[in-house]
Amino acid sequence: MRIALINMPFAALDTPSLALGLFKSKLNNLGMDCDVRYLNFDFAEFVGTENYDFVLRLSAVMAGEQLFAKSVFGQQVPTDNEYYRQMLASESMGREVPQRLEQIRPAVTVFLQQCLDSIPWARYDVVGFTTLFEQNLPSLALAKLIKQHWPNKIIVFGGANCEEIMGLTLHRCFPFVDFVCTGEADKTFPELLQRIQYGHPVRNLNGVVSRSASGSEIPGPPEVIDDLNELPIPDYDNYFRRLNNSSLRQWIRPSLLMESARGCWWGEKSHCTFCGLNGLTMKFRTKEVGKTVGEMGRQISRYGTRLIRFVDNIIDPGYFKSLLPAIIQRGIQSDIIFEVKSNLKKDQIKILADAGVTVQAGIENLSTHVLKLMGKGSNALMNIQTLKWCKQYGVLADWNLLYGFPGEGPEDYRINKEYAEVLTHLDPPTGCGPIRLDRFSPNYNFAHDKGLSNIRPMKFYRYLYPFDEKTLCDLVYYFEFDYTQEIDDGGYRESLENAIWQWKSRRDQLYSQRKGETLVIHDTRPIATWRETLLSGPTALIYEYCDKARSPQNIVEAVAQNTGETLNHDQVGAILEEFLTRKLMVKDDNKYLSLAVMTYVSQVEHPAPKQAHEDREPAMAG
Repeated sequence: MRIALINMPFAALDTPSLALGLFKSKLNNLGMDCDVRYLNFDFAEFVGTENYDFVLRLSAVMAGEQLFAKSVFGQQVPTDNEYYRQMLASESMGREVPQRLEQIRPAVTVFLQQCLDSIPWARYDVVGFTTLFEQNLPSLALAKLIKQHWPNKIIVFGGANCEEIMGLTLHRCFPFVDFVCTGEADKTFPELLQRIQYGHPVRNLNGVVSRSASGSEIPGPPEVIDDLNELPIPDYDNYFRRLNNSSLRQWIRPSLLMESARGCWWGEKSHCTFCGLNGLTMKFRTKEVGKTVGEMGRQISRYGTRLIRFVDNIIDPGYFKSLLPAIIQRGIQSDIIFEVKSNLKKDQIKILADAGVTVQAGIENLSTHVLKLMGKGSNALMNIQTLKWCKQYGVLADWNLLYGFPGEGPEDYRINKEYAEVLTHLDPPTGCGPIRLDRFSPNYNFAHDKGLSNIRPMKFYRYLYPFDEKTLCDLVYYFEFDYTQEIDDGGYRESLENAIWQWKSRRDQLYSQRKGETLVIHDTRPIATWRETLLSGPTALIYEYCDKARSPQNIVEAVAQNTGETLNHDQVGAILEEFLTRKLMVKDDNKYLSLAVMTYVSQVEHPAPKQAHEDREPAMAG
């Protein structure tokens, strides 16, 4: 049994396919001969990395899919000019974008023909395609040609674009696709191949769409992996061989995809309203720490790259006492990327730094009200606190700011704008824009309850597929909508986006350092009232103590405990108000947070033995 697994454009060039790497290991263990073909490299070599990345950046208008639409449907889809008119009318882009796409377009036909001519398809029994994001039509275009030239080849599709109803609809719409694996296919795809090999019936295999006299059918959902320790180590040999033989290799820094968990432990408690991940597999599952660390060491040694991207939807809170210390103890020198919730403690961020981790932080917004609307389980000060501590320990924080949640008001946009102006010393959001409606998200599943109406496929799908509205609704992942009640941004939306743009262009500093009994705050932000502020006595302690968000009552108690002095609420309130006026602190829900990044470990964090204190008046100087 010989199997070809195909990774088509527009998959990223700097990462192998985790799914195909897992399948290659599994199938080889079963005695099947499996090749993984990274044909995304072939297309990128035709057009160049700049053009390839250019198309990737146009995912909002589905440019990569549209390039291959006519290869699948011919003249059944609207003309390219109609697509360009819609693009220019809907998105803020210049006419040079269609011109550049027209220069790339001729490469599609040449690329597909080369795929047919350069690969010995006759030797394979089964050809499997993984389809994620903008891989649907490129994969369908090649699958259609393979079936036309080699009708006896069995074509199988799987991947995120085949989840649940999408996979059933894809199978129904494209008769040259023999089988579709929906959901997690770690068990079902190898089982499907074994049944094909031995001539056993497939129709009763859960998670696999097959064709009968009555049409496309699936008996039930797939069996998911409960114990991730059963998974093999992904085999990325084909990817690195292709990369090393590519003329593009000097422009690509490869990374290793790994997983230590599936599902989302937070989603099990409160599914974020905009998130469409884990449609059928929310249950959180993890690997044993020893297996994960061993796999990291093995993959780094085998492939010679130290950049590791964990595909886990969210880091397991237990990793701060298990996996991350194990990585540090084993001395694994690597650059690691993890997705984290923004409720991190300071010592946890220190561990992330020691382990060499960059975080994709689930911050999403800086308004506590909006965070409640989206079910994040966090608040504004928690998010800012995380950004500040990441800056202190040198942990790069990658995050997005989303808006457009039903129930927002002018105050939410004003707050985000003001934060964007005072936080210019911290990592800015990578992106800022309105929410998208994804299948499987609560916003999609409960649209009416969430204040959304007139749910319909994203308009650009009409330039990709010649299908009726019902079929499109069942096939696609991205949707458009109307608001039951329009959001009032108070005129702040444009100024918010401008503030974010300014933030991204700046490299300001706001940090504190100790000089004897004096706390010195250095501030280069445009909104700084003083470039240097000197604090002493209880005033300095209050600022240090609010490195973590604190209430006035907490502050009063801390002053008494740490200095032996007694300040009443009015005195503390006056000090806090002065900090707010100077933009050195922010307030939310009666809690206060200092904004300066510490360059030292304060006694508040690790108290020294108590000593007698001289009476001192609170002091603040500019």
